[in-house]
Order: sequence, then structure tokens, then C-alpha cells
Amino acid sequence: MPPRLERDADGLWLSPKGKRKPAPKKDAVPSAPVIEACHVDGCGTPASGPRPAPGMVRVPGSKDGAAAHWYCPGRCAAIARARTDLRNVGGRR
Repeated sequence: MPPRLERDADGLWLSPKGKRKPAPKKDAVPSAPVIEACHVDGCGTPASGPRPAPGMVRVPGSKDGAAAHWYCPGRCAAIARARTDLRNVGGRR
């Protein structure tokens, strides 16, 4: 079993030999935006008409009256479903 690491009074990690060791540095902030624009034709279009392209996913609107839309499968559909779920939770003012 490996020896337990403990912290000193300043919050720095102590090595098994009792020597101070700084905490690991955090990774650099990513340079890409968190949500990038989708360039798939028909992604995000209202679902009032036929499916704009094969493989598109219909995400229903929320209880507050938002319309259903077509999204490309994967990230766009997942984000749309999450937004719908958040709207359906309630408590929005």
C-alpha cells in the first residue's frame, strides 16, 4: 500500500519523506469556444416541415410553448435536449 500524502499548515502536499511539494498546476484554458457554431444544413430549423436531411433528430419543444426543431445527431441534439430539460424544470421567472 502506498504511503498516505498529507498537507502541511500552508496547504501544500507533503511527500512521504515529509518534504514540501507544491500542488500540481492546472491545465491551460482551452483556446476554442465551449460551443461552436454548427455548419450542418438544416440543423436548428423548426420541425414544422419534413426532415431537412437524413439522420436529423427531432427535439420536442418545452412545456412553455417552445417549438420543436430538427438537429444533427450528437452534440447539437444533446445541447437542445438539455436546454429543453432545463426549461421544463420550472422556476424560471
